[in-house]
Amino acid sequence: MAKSRYRFRHLYWIVPLSLVLIMLAIVLVLLAHWLEGEEFRSLVEQKATERLHAKAELAPIHWAWVGLTSGSLRALGSAETAMKKIESIGLHAKFHPAALLQGHLVVEEITLERIEVHLGPVKEGNNEVVAEISSQPSILPKWLPAQFVIERIQSCSTDVLIEQPKGGSFDILGTRLESVPEGDQIRFEAHGGRLVSERFPDLKIGIDTIRCRLSHTGLDLTGADLSIQNGGTLRLAGNFPSNGSESRLKGHWEKVELTSLLPALEGKVLGSLEGQGEAAWGRDGIHAISGNVSAHDVTLSQIPALEKLALFTAMDQFRHLPIQEAHATFSGDVNKTTWSKVVLESKGLLKLIGDAEVGREGSLMGSFQVGITKRIVDMIPFAREVLGLNEHDGYIWTPMIIGGSLSHPTEDLSPRLATLFTTRAEGVVKEGIQDGMKLLGIKGQTATNMPSTNAVKTLEQEAGKILDTLGGFLK
Repeated sequence: MAKSRYRFRHLYWIVPLSLVLIMLAIVLVLLAHWLEGEEFRSLVEQKATERLHAKAELAPIHWAWVGLTSGSLRALGSAETAMKKIESIGLHAKFHPAALLQGHLVVEEITLERIEVHLGPVKEGNNEVVAEISSQPSILPKWLPAQFVIERIQSCSTDVLIEQPKGGSFDILGTRLESVPEGDQIRFEAHGGRLVSERFPDLKIGIDTIRCRLSHTGLDLTGADLSIQNGGTLRLAGNFPSNGSESRLKGHWEKVELTSLLPALEGKVLGSLEGQGEAAWGRDGIHAISGNVSAHDVTLSQIPALEKLALFTAMDQFRHLPIQEAHATFSGDVNKTTWSKVVLESKGLLKLIGDAEVGREGSLMGSFQVGITKRIVDMIPFAREVLGLNEHDGYIWTPMIIGGSLSHPTEDLSPRLATLFTTRAEGVVKEGIQDGMKLLGIKGQTATNMPSTNAVKTLEQEAGKILDTLGGFLK
């Protein structure tokens, strides 16, 4: 009898527990059936459309024990939104079963094997289809928990293709994306991958971390930490409104190798850059860019004008010229960039100041003043006659015009120096030889009848012939 009463007492907790388990099993069966149905799929499409403001389409859903799978999720945007298209494959959703006991339907994690996102400039348009879908009331079954929570969404590999106004693009490729819904916002973090740009095809930028928030008002880029392959870091922040008003992006960079930005300068310019800039654009394209930049540990090599100075002064220092001060400011729009207050100075040797303009396709033109210290000028014969007497701030100045392109720049100083120096030297040689012949009483060919040339080699050959003639008379 005692054993019967003992078994009877156990029924007080076994029966309720069994009833709970049975109810839970029934809820799971009903939930699985509903989750695989068209009603739930339509609900997910509606919610995704509301969040993305893009018409969402979800492939059939399948139950896979405390989780769901779907082949793909696709969303098509409109002219009114920056979000143009999203395509993803391999969707897996993992539920938290214990939360059902508390009246919550909790999705611990949604994983997407691969996502491709297309963003573009906002244009005038009408998005009636998206508005119609978003306005439809969402009706949940009465037996379903009222609170529906998604804790995290992640993608193993994400490509974000961003079209720019007036053509061109820059893309985020192969990043690992995580997002966490927070109220009416979604917080995103991206790790790894790379950033590429059509404007700088040779610039290789790695992604350390990108952090941003998406809401109905637009996208806030709270911080992006990037690294340059050949050295240097880049940090970005900005705001991209969803209503098409002006977007803004700020950046700060440190220790970026010059040749990473301009590969054509490899072998000619060695050094690193730091600075900051800001850009603003809207529906009609880029409105403005501005900022400042400075360079450190700069060395100039294989520069024609400097090679000429090394030849005239016999100073090899000009062939690999160290620059202690280098800075400039820039401003512009989609068509051109203007560089102002450009200063390059090698202390005690020379200084360059001026302004330049770079076109969208890389065209280059500018006007500069080149200053050479008095000590160097005094080492070059006839330099004052060639350079003039414009002397101030410890330098003797001469103008220089640059042109061509960033990949093939041109300047008029080195050919001008070569022409003037050679012409002047040729005249002195002729005058000296003519005076020597007169002194010796030699008649016949005179120096003034010698062929005139601006080529140094030809000049040396002609002078050598006359000296040989002189040697014959003196023997």
